[in-house]
Amino acid sequence: MVELANITNAAGLDSEAKTALEQLVEVRSKHAEKNRLLVQYYEAKQPTPSIGIDNIPETVDIPTRCDWAAKAVTSVSERVRMNGFTFAGEYKDATLERIERANGLSANFNRHVASELVHGCMFATVQRIGESVAVRTHTAETAAAIWDVAEQRIAAGFVIADSRRTKWSPSTPVPVQVNLHLPHRVVVITQHSAGKWIAVSNPTPLDRPMMEAFCFRPTGTKPFGQSRITPAVRYYVDEVQRTLRYMAVSGALYATPKDILTGVTEDQLKAMSGSKFSVMVTSLFMATRDNDGNAPDYKRLQAASPQPYIDSIATYAKLFSGATGVPLNSLGIVQDNPASAEAIAAQREDICVAAEDCIETNRESMRSVALMAMAVAENKTMDQLTDKQMTVMPDFKNPMRPSLASTADAYVKIAGVLDGFAQTREFLRGQGFTPSEVESIASQLKAGENQRALLAIMGGAKPASTTSETVEG
Repeated sequence: MVELANITNAAGLDSEAKTALEQLVEVRSKHAEKNRLLVQYYEAKQPTPSIGIDNIPETVDIPTRCDWAAKAVTSVSERVRMNGFTFAGEYKDATLERIERANGLSANFNRHVASELVHGCMFATVQRIGESVAVRTHTAETAAAIWDVAEQRIAAGFVIADSRRTKWSPSTPVPVQVNLHLPHRVVVITQHSAGKWIAVSNPTPLDRPMMEAFCFRPTGTKPFGQSRITPAVRYYVDEVQRTLRYMAVSGALYATPKDILTGVTEDQLKAMSGSKFSVMVTSLFMATRDNDGNAPDYKRLQAASPQPYIDSIATYAKLFSGATGVPLNSLGIVQDNPASAEAIAAQREDICVAAEDCIETNRESMRSVALMAMAVAENKTMDQLTDKQMTVMPDFKNPMRPSLASTADAYVKIAGVLDGFAQTREFLRGQGFTPSEVESIASQLKAGENQRALLAIMGGAKPASTTSETVEG
């Protein structure tokens, strides 16, 4: 956890900002331990908890790892991909395009969506820096917020805007700037020496905090969403790692089996106990009978078969798959009979539904970020934006991930019954063209249409219609 020592006593804080900051610091401290644990599971670095039966000595170091928790997250995050913004009609907003290019809104969202699924939420902030607008994305580890139930949005929040090595902390980066977002203002709190902070309040044109939450499956009691790494997921991962440790010990005993030799004479025991005697795989052991005519008895203790451990892991994989929707083949469990294409698609249905839920809530949050960014850039309130600007909507790729061939075929069939669809950008995107290629083709088609219209006018005839036959007169 990044420490914010003495930040609530920053110089320049008024009573309203101080109260909000104290509440936010408490919220962050309350969830810090759980956030740290979730990151450990996501990175497969969590220690395997004891069940009270420690039958493996502490000297036996087996660093078993299971990345199923990360699989629960990435299976959904890989299907949630933002692809820019769209407006109603052919409208394009130069302000938002400039903000998108400068801040990489789509790329930043795609990069942080995994963190949203790990913690249940992430945050985006909008702030003016000089003449430009800065939009930054923050994880739940470096931000905290309080929910406004009446307005159904963030009431107040803060983010750690900058961390670096300093004179008082030359080896470990520490927070040097924290931005406190409140209605009508942003309070910038900077640390100039160890535990010494100073606050400066900057006004904003909006009557709401310029901070938006992106939440996965929020509810009335959990407005900041839920993590994909649920308690059930953590339990199954712990059990698999424990089983892997048992299997590793069993495999080591199988590779070095124990030998038992009884009935040897005292002289033979002394000779065998010396440093010159060793039992090798290809060695031949020879011994004489004792005075009573008894021969030594040699036995080997065989290790247990690894099959019970394999069956146990397969059982946990099925339980994990049922809890998360991740297909068994994605967990390394190979089925005896290969599944058909329809069966594979059915197995991924739950993952696609989770991705659609994530897209649905994130679409509204990203729309709010776009509206705030355009309002701040033009020094307006969100109500003062134009009607065309208010139609902004983020564009997300289809989480079902259909193949290019099937998509192109479907779009061609639509173009056959929907007049003019073949000339739209959506049709070109469906054929597999990149956004830059789509714009280039669209501009060339537009230029060609204008040239034909100009030639028709110069020739004294009306331009031919693309939807009806030319009639001689």
